[in-house]
Amino acid sequence: MKPDPSNLDPVPGIADGAYLLDSVIKTVGDETFSLKRDQLKIFANNRFMFAFFDDQTGLIDAATGFTYWVDGVLTETPIANQDGPVEGLSFEIALQTTETGFTQGVRGMPAESGGTYDLNEQWTLLSSEKSPFDGLWKLESRETEADSYTDFTEMKLIGGGHTIFFHRYKDDGEFVKHFGFGSLKFHEAGEVTETGMTGTIEGYAGSEQLLQMELVDDCMVQRFLVDGVEVVQVYGRV
Repeated sequence: MKPDPSNLDPVPGIADGAYLLDSVIKTVGDETFSLKRDQLKIFANNRFMFAFFDDQTGLIDAATGFTYWVDGVLTETPIANQDGPVEGLSFEIALQTTETGFTQGVRGMPAESGGTYDLNEQWTLLSSEKSPFDGLWKLESRETEADSYTDFTEMKLIGGGHTIFFHRYKDDGEFVKHFGFGSLKFHEAGEVTETGMTGTIEGYAGSEQLLQMELVDDCMVQRFLVDGVEVVQVYGRV
């Protein structure tokens, strides 16, 4: 029986926080690729999320879900990725702490073109800063006149003074997918500055966005402006 991640202690030996990928070795069959890419991973409240743009496939690769330990092995169970909900997958990860972060090995990742591949990655801790907003959030409602997108869905993880999100929506009947990650600076009176690090939204990398964020019951309400027009997004905890 799978443990309930909400009742477990944080990942042993791994501090909740934001980690930046230093290097990755990808093995596909008999071929090995040594890669450098902009990728962030956050652990927070027994949840994880990562996101990056895969130059090899030309596609977004993002996922989020639960983390738990079984017999000393970290298991990640994804519940959503850039394409929507995910069921029936789990990955056992060989993880070792280092002076600056951790290394991890993942076997049997499903490839877009079929088959599987293996990963060996090295990560560095950026921050283990805490905030009341830390955790995994799923978009429940979105109100704005800044655009006319439909079927808008989004997952967001906050932890270690950083955030990762991925979303998709329909624009003129076609699905559009994006991701982004950046740092968060918390001010007084619910004001937060999000500084984009990497993302697929035009202009996100290097941008600064002032957010109004508040917790209402078990939801997070986020307000911001797009070209002077307010966007209000309400998230529920996952």
